[in-house]
Amino acid sequence: MASTTTAPGKGTNSILILIGVAVIALLAVGAVFLMQDNRSGSERMGDAVEALPQGVDKAADELGDQPPAENIKRNAEKATN
Repeated sequence: MASTTTAPGKGTNSILILIGVAVIALLAVGAVFLMQDNRSGSERMGDAVEALPQGVDKAADELGDQPPAENIKRNAEKATN
């Protein structure tokens, strides 16, 4: 009869690795949401002019600081165009 045993601490190591990956993912998400809007004045004006057909309020919103999610969306659109 052969007995099967597992190495001691193998389950603990897996849990620690999983926790470590989760912490890194949370830090990455936190870093994205803490990013500043570092567009230049001309980039803000360009975004405002592009938004004019959607309304003056939308264009005015483009002149101010944007949340990080908007920055990511805008940069993704610029990369694909």
